[in-house]
Amino acid sequence: MKLKKSSFLVSILAIVLQVHLPRLSGNGIQKIFLEEVLSIGSVEDDALFQWVGVISDSSGYIYVTDNMDYSLKKFDGKGNLIKKTGRKGQGPGEFLAPRYLGISSEFLYVTDQFKPKIQVFDKDLNYNRSISISMPVYDIKVLNDDEIAVAAISTAKAGRIFIINSKGKIKRELQYSDKKSHLLTDVMNFDLDSQGNLYLVYNYQDKVEKFDPEGRKIWSNKMLNIKNVKREKIGQFTLPTKFVYKDIALDSSGNLFILGGSFSKNPSCDVYVLSPEGKSLTTFTLPDSSHCIYIDGNDFLYSRANDGVTLKKFKIKHGPE
Repeated sequence: MKLKKSSFLVSILAIVLQVHLPRLSGNGIQKIFLEEVLSIGSVEDDALFQWVGVISDSSGYIYVTDNMDYSLKKFDGKGNLIKKTGRKGQGPGEFLAPRYLGISSEFLYVTDQFKPKIQVFDKDLNYNRSISISMPVYDIKVLNDDEIAVAAISTAKAGRIFIINSKGKIKRELQYSDKKSHLLTDVMNFDLDSQGNLYLVYNYQDKVEKFDPEGRKIWSNKMLNIKNVKREKIGQFTLPTKFVYKDIALDSSGNLFILGGSFSKNPSCDVYVLSPEGKSLTTFTLPDSSHCIYIDGNDFLYSRANDGVTLKKFKIKHGPE
C-alpha cells in the first residue's frame, strides 16, 4: 500500500513538473529595467543542456542543476564552469531528474523529481549525505542546516509547508490552506523574508498571500482577476494545466517579484512587483520566457533563455516611468 501511494505521488509530481518546465524545441517606485551582466550556455556549447534550479552563494559562485545532463554544476562569477558532479543513477550523488536547490553557509541541498530524498553536497560539490523524505518536493528553502522548508505533495496533509530537520523529521508545519480542493489546486511556490514571514503564489489560482511566522494570514491578493482555471484529463487524473503564477522571489528590500504564467500578457515573461504590504508597484517583462526566477543576495535576477540551454543574469535597474 505504501508503494502504491508513493508511486501515485511521484506520478502527480511528474505531471506538475512536466507542465511547469518548458519542453525543448504605484508607490512611487520607478520603472524596472534589466541589464544583462552574464550569460551562461548557448546552442553552440555544452555548458548547459536544460537547467532547472539555480542558486548562488556569498562568494558569487553560481550552482545549477542540469536535468538533461543529470548533474549539479558550479560556475564562477564570470560564467566559467568550475566543476560538475553527478550522473544518471539511483546511488549517492547520482540523479534521475535533478530539480531545485537550497543553500546554507556550508551545504547545497538538491531535490530530485524521482527520488524520495534531498541530496546534500558541500560547496565543492562533494556528496555529503541524503535526507529521506516520504513526499515529493516541488519547492525548497533552507533556513539553516537543521531547518529546511519544503513544499511537498501530500494527499494526507495538503496545504502545508513542512519544516524538516537534518534527518528529515518534520519539526513543524506551516498551514496555508485548510480547504479541501481539487488535486493540485493548492500547489504553490514560496519564499521567506528575514523575519520569517511567508509569501506564496499559487500556480493554478489567482492568489498571492503573506503569512506571519506563526502562520496567521496577513493579506491575500488577486492580481489578474481570474476566477477559475480549467482542468483537463491527463491519463487517469483531472488536473489544471495552465499556470497563473510560476515563481516568486524577494529582493533585499522585501519586495515580491512574481513570474506570471499562461494568463499574463506576455506568458512566462511578465514579472509583477509587489511591496511587502501587497501593494502593486510595477510590472516588467523578461526578454525570454522562463520557468522560474531567482534573486541573489546582491539583487541580481536570474532567468532562463533558449529553452534552458542558457542561464541569464541581470542587474535590476530603476528608471523614470
